[in-house]
Amino acid sequence: MKTQKSSKAQKSFHTVITVISIVLVTSGIALAIWFYIFHRNHEETNDAQVDQYVTPIMSRITGYVLETRYEENQFVHKGDTLIIIDNREYKAHLDMALADVENAKQSINAIEKNVATTSSNTSVKQSQLEAAKTEVWRSNEEYKRYVALLKEDAATEQQVEKFKANYELALARYQEISNAIHSTSLSTSEASSKIPMAESVIKSKQAIADNASLFLSYTVITAPYDGWTGRKTIQPGQMIKEGQTLLSVVSKEKWVTANFKETQIEYLYIGQEVEVKADAVSGKAFTGMIESLSPASGGRFSLLPPDNATGNFIKIEQRIPVRIKWASDEQTDFLRAGMNVLVVAKHK
Repeated sequence: MKTQKSSKAQKSFHTVITVISIVLVTSGIALAIWFYIFHRNHEETNDAQVDQYVTPIMSRITGYVLETRYEENQFVHKGDTLIIIDNREYKAHLDMALADVENAKQSINAIEKNVATTSSNTSVKQSQLEAAKTEVWRSNEEYKRYVALLKEDAATEQQVEKFKANYELALARYQEISNAIHSTSLSTSEASSKIPMAESVIKSKQAIADNASLFLSYTVITAPYDGWTGRKTIQPGQMIKEGQTLLSVVSKEKWVTANFKETQIEYLYIGQEVEVKADAVSGKAFTGMIESLSPASGGRFSLLPPDNATGNFIKIEQRIPVRIKWASDEQTDFLRAGMNVLVVAKHK
């Protein structure tokens, strides 16, 4: 009796084991078939991350921080003021530069007035020259008339000498005015030649003022685009130097950089829809679209690109970065730069 019960128990156990084995083998075969079919019609990579622009904000001047107007991880808009640097020194430089510009403008005004004055004197002298020319003609005519009268004994020697002296005096006066006009013209030309130089001085002073104004504008640091601020390490009163990184701004724009193997690239094309799964969210898939494929492998963009012409050659399968944009940005608000994702692309 006991032997029969033991035999039945063994048969039942063997039956269960057989069923379980069949189920496991069948499942394994089905899984292998599914795996083969899936990977024959899809390209997949887990070497993919969420990307955003991370822009370091640097100081372009040296000075003390007067005020900070942002908080850590705060969303800011393009043009929002982030940091204000003490601007008293730079404002003083600008005021001095503007004073130099004004001084240069006053100098050129004085030169222009001098040119106008000398030009006016030339006009006056020209009128006097015409009058002197008339006087020379009149005195010459009188002198010649009395010379003729002297020959006829109708005039005396004293009268002739008097009118000769008047003629010579008028002639000297004419020559004097003519020389004065020439001298005034030279003075006008000399004053006019100073105007281009004065204008160049104004441009130089204005360039210095513009440069001082530019440095003054550097005392207000603003957000380059819409995004989030990173860690806050700057406080009021802190001394910062030119070129120092003050904070980083992470862009609002997001995309996925997927590094596919070179053997997978032939199945990818721009505009192709892909499925993206984030490690941060289980059981949820997002839709993306291939925006562009890198013109070179990732190794070519590294700091020290490989050179296969030297040393022993070891063939390594290269990866090509592929940029994928999201079909909808609203569904990916929680994703952050650097998060790992899985990308699956279906063949045509």
